[in-house]
Amino acid sequence: MRAEADAGPPCARADQGFNLAASWYIVLPSNELRNNPKPVELFGRQLVAWRDRMGRPALMARECPHMGASLAQGKVVNGLLQCPFHHWRFAGTGACVEVPGVGRIPKSASVRSYPVVERHGYLWAWYGSSEPMFPLPELPALDTCSGIGGFRFADTTRATVRRIMENTYDPDHLVVLHGLEVDGPLGARILTDPDETPDHGPPIPAEAWLGAELTWPGYVGKLGALTNVLGANAKRFVLRVDGWPSGQRVLYFADGVLQYRLLLATTPIRPNCTVQHIAVAVERVDGYWRNLMHYLVNRLEITFASKQDLPIFNTIEPGDRHGIYLERDRAVLRFRKYYQSWVNKVNDDA
Repeated sequence: MRAEADAGPPCARADQGFNLAASWYIVLPSNELRNNPKPVELFGRQLVAWRDRMGRPALMARECPHMGASLAQGKVVNGLLQCPFHHWRFAGTGACVEVPGVGRIPKSASVRSYPVVERHGYLWAWYGSSEPMFPLPELPALDTCSGIGGFRFADTTRATVRRIMENTYDPDHLVVLHGLEVDGPLGARILTDPDETPDHGPPIPAEAWLGAELTWPGYVGKLGALTNVLGANAKRFVLRVDGWPSGQRVLYFADGVLQYRLLLATTPIRPNCTVQHIAVAVERVDGYWRNLMHYLVNRLEITFASKQDLPIFNTIEPGDRHGIYLERDRAVLRFRKYYQSWVNKVNDDA
């Protein structure tokens, strides 16, 4: 996601492997890619993102195959990416299509390109094979919320993609880490059919999908008193997860009433260095001031919980290591099995 000049928070050193699933990943927010090529570090590789004359994005290897100059230092000319060194020009496919003074271009004059999609304010790239194995999931609510209702943020972490994604399947940390005082036990069940998440958006293909539902009773103690005053307490809360290997669509309900829709996605920069992206569409309620309060309460809750996760992500043992588990960790273990199945689909030349 980040340009070379922006190092961001330090990331842990690489472990023995990336353990990266074949999937769709965020490259960067759309508004960060304008008229000039942008250097990007992604999948542990030095890449360049750019737009052609129609504004269509492209992502490909940064090193020119001629003499190794950085294509990120070039410019877009007539809809092609021009190398700064000898002005070889490349199409979004990665193929060199123009060389000054040369009529016959070597067939091998090309660089690796990646399938890309621009959606919901982000540029996404497919990793793991030359062609995507499933379409990029959609969360249409992110494109329709306006005014008081939408927000997004991103944090660079020392965690892996799997660590970030499996966190949603861990209900115990909601109580322990996030300090939820609840009137009874938490529940977690793995969903068995994409049709159980009809309100999230177009269905994710069954072979790429994993869903879960986390539940907990109303808040008590100081948290209960505060949420009662804010009108944010309920008898039963439900967090419904509808995901693919590297992202999740999440719906949050209070007594059956939808509160917000959330997109959780990732940018794998290098091993143990991943950007966590969160984009939220808060459901509107009647009345300007009630709606404002509803928005602020949900934004505060989501932002605060995310920031509580960061110190854990940034100090956890590097890599996707395993440990000692209890029966109540079964949802996390189910996600890990699912995620690893998509790691195993990655082609050697990915």
